[in-house]
Amino acid sequence: MVVKAKKTRAKRSTNRRKGNYYFHKYCIIPLKILKISIIDTIRHDGIEHAGYLAFLSILSLFPSLIFLISIIGLVGASDIGIDFIGKILDSIPREMSQALSPRINEIISGPENSFLTIAIIGVIWTASSSVEGCRTILNRAYRVAFPPPYLWRRLFSIMEFFVIIFSIITAIIAFVIIPSALKDLELKFNFHLNIDYDFFYIRYIVFLILLITATSTLYYALPNVKQKITKTVPGSILAVMLWVILEWLFSFYLDKFHQVNFVYGSIAGIIITLMFFYLISLVFILGAEFNYHFHRTYQVFLKIRKK
Repeated sequence: MVVKAKKTRAKRSTNRRKGNYYFHKYCIIPLKILKISIIDTIRHDGIEHAGYLAFLSILSLFPSLIFLISIIGLVGASDIGIDFIGKILDSIPREMSQALSPRINEIISGPENSFLTIAIIGVIWTASSSVEGCRTILNRAYRVAFPPPYLWRRLFSIMEFFVIIFSIITAIIAFVIIPSALKDLELKFNFHLNIDYDFFYIRYIVFLILLITATSTLYYALPNVKQKITKTVPGSILAVMLWVILEWLFSFYLDKFHQVNFVYGSIAGIIITLMFFYLISLVFILGAEFNYHFHRTYQVFLKIRKK
């Protein structure tokens, strides 16, 4: 009986140690990393850099759309692209949508080909500015002291801009081709898959997965540092979660309070757009700082555990 009681106490002690270990590993440590990441975001001027990145986002938004619509038109998927852009406008805050919609509608209607041919170099250069801005800020977050020369980095920014555009086009087409293919299969073979082809929730989940993947790719490809892409996933998940929360809170704030309209009047839509991009940029920087600390912290934690 005494031996059995000792074994029971030893088992309970082992279970408590395991419980404490997993609690610290999956709850306490991530919260501590988040705290350090917030402090480092402030210490590395992330609040100020988010404003710089928000400006570059606005500066490159319309040139990027011009280039995107032009390429989509060349592959014969203009209607798909327009529908996709319309859905994005529907998902952002109403005041922001009202500010951006007039110019976006003008772009969708299509610039003259002669003008686009002349302006294409400036469009690409300006649109890639946000890529270079992200690289500069991520280099700061990943502690890159000696980045490559500016012209070399700028060339890579333009190449990465092309990759981003074609990735967006692929995603846009896939969102339409897959449901259409399933519908054609049902008609051709006369069977029913019992699928709601709007499948809002599935699309929402797929969109979140694509957003996490895209953010991870940016964290991996842009900074001038060697790393594994798996090490960029934690910060990407954090960034996407915070983006969803902030988008809801920001929309709620604009619906319930009207200080922005009162203070800025007719240019409130522009200010709201800048604020929206500012919040997105700030979270993007925070996610990079989180990635930097995440694996370093767990390497130390696991070494201590082994000892």
